[in-house]
Amino acid sequence: MTIAFQVAITVVFGLLWWWVYNRVGAGLEYIMILGSVLAVCVCCCKGGGEPQREWNWQHYFACIRRCWLATVVLMVSLAIIGIIAVTWATGSPPAGAVLTNIFIAAIFAPLCVRLICCAYEN
Repeated sequence: MTIAFQVAITVVFGLLWWWVYNRVGAGLEYIMILGSVLAVCVCCCKGGGEPQREWNWQHYFACIRRCWLATVVLMVSLAIIGIIAVTWATGSPPAGAVLTNIFIAAIFAPLCVRLICCAYEN
């Protein structure tokens, strides 16, 4: 049963990640990729204890709560990186749709990976 939940969560949030990646476009793929890679690093905060043989929603939500601050810090950092990168590349601060896409990528790239990662924590 545990594997079924892991697969389901991976598929759901993996598809959401893919949708966000396609939504923000190639210009912001660096935030999606960087956010995903760094979310794996953030994912390394393990709870410790014995491996669980059956799915437990309490452990899943405990994993999300345990590292929420690191994930939020990563999201804010990615948004700042996106704003600086666009400003540097274009010579003016991002506005409108570009700013919205920066925030979407900065929030959802690490969030989706974090939600998937917690499904695999023991």
